[in-house]
Amino acid sequence: MVKAKLWYLGYLAGSHLMIHVYSTLLPVLLLPFQDELKVSLVQLSLLASIPLLVNVLIYVPAGILADKHPAKVLTASFAITAAGAFAIPLSYDFETLLFGFTLLSVGSTLYHPPSLRMASEYSRDRVSLAMGIHNIGSNIGFAAGPLLLGLLLTGYGWRISFFIWGILTVAATGLTWIYTTRNLNAAGNSTKRFNMSGGLRIIFTREFLLVIVMAALIEAAMNNISIFAPVYFTKEIGMSYSLTSIVSGLAPLAGIAGSFVGGLTGDRFGKYRVAILVSITIGAVLLAMLSTIIFLLIVGLYAFYRFLQAAFMPLLNSIIVANSNKENLSLSFSFTFVAVSLVGSVSTTGLSILIESYGTRILFPTSVAALIPCIALIYLISRREPKANR
Repeated sequence: MVKAKLWYLGYLAGSHLMIHVYSTLLPVLLLPFQDELKVSLVQLSLLASIPLLVNVLIYVPAGILADKHPAKVLTASFAITAAGAFAIPLSYDFETLLFGFTLLSVGSTLYHPPSLRMASEYSRDRVSLAMGIHNIGSNIGFAAGPLLLGLLLTGYGWRISFFIWGILTVAATGLTWIYTTRNLNAAGNSTKRFNMSGGLRIIFTREFLLVIVMAALIEAAMNNISIFAPVYFTKEIGMSYSLTSIVSGLAPLAGIAGSFVGGLTGDRFGKYRVAILVSITIGAVLLAMLSTIIFLLIVGLYAFYRFLQAAFMPLLNSIIVANSNKENLSLSFSFTFVAVSLVGSVSTTGLSILIESYGTRILFPTSVAALIPCIALIYLISRREPKANR
């Protein structure tokens, strides 16, 4: 039993790693793409915002399918991600590049609802910890992607790293099919069929709507930092493209500890209390980053921010689980991701316009402004949940 649980957690972390090796490649490649394609930063922001809009169309169907056929959806997520990994380095124009990044985003969209449901079902009393282990994988992926890119960029160009990850993702597709068909099909087939007319009333409670708003706001703030921080490092701090990529890869390593700490403290001291504390600290760190241009201090603060960001994610996922319908949990995550994608798409393009007008320093106060209502919403949601569940 212990061995089976370790394999379960290992799959959660390992699969999340492979999905997210691509997530931090676009931010560090924005300026190289700008030099190569001769397009504006606003146009390049579409590489992030348009895939998010596409995700809005598929999140709900993906959630319904994931609750019924988790193994097939997880396997498809890696197959589509692999296709995107090969499409991007084979492209030499903006449109094909956009198609490749859209495939990566679709793969990530299909992956998250069933994998988060897996994490939520690991242990009734260790939901935050299981979410933290799941999130550790993503942070290793966040680090591995830009680190490999930074090491190869100067000598071999940016395309080679996509080919390497693409080959590994093909292998992950096969391993996912073998593992999930043996371990998830029985659970997935026992899930009740979703009834659209009555099911929506069960899912969209007042508490769940508050969670959706909170998640969309804080994810938009964090997504903007992830997308545009490398641009800030290059333009304001003067880092080279390769050094920016390496810094962007090293900082998420702090997220490995952050994911574990967030999950552990959430279970021990209460997910809402810890989430509020982490949110306030994130705001303070972002304001501190705005106040300095010292290289080592900026790098240290960014690493601490990635620690806090990672610590917040298992807390957020636990809050979603606590305020969702358990029989259609994948679908509940999908509805949350729809809101996150819509707000993220608009905020990414909107912030790129502000950056071109006011400079990259505008990144930090706008992100802090989004955190303020999030803190209030977390407190409000915690007051509405029974004390036994907090």
